[in-house]
Amino acid sequence: MSKVLIIEDEVAIADLEKDYLELSGFEVEIENSGDKGLERALRDDFDMYILDIML
Repeated sequence: MSKVLIIEDEVAIADLEKDYLELSGFEVEIENSGDKGLERALRDDFDMYILDIML
């Protein structure tokens, strides 16, 4: 199963993206701040990152 990290400060948007990805078989983690998202991306192994460009 592919692992996805969503870095998004809008909780509703992150939850919606997570729901759709999980329905497609992805394992999804969410971080709601850019700093924590960067730490998590560097520390853990993910197959894909979804980043809020305005974060």
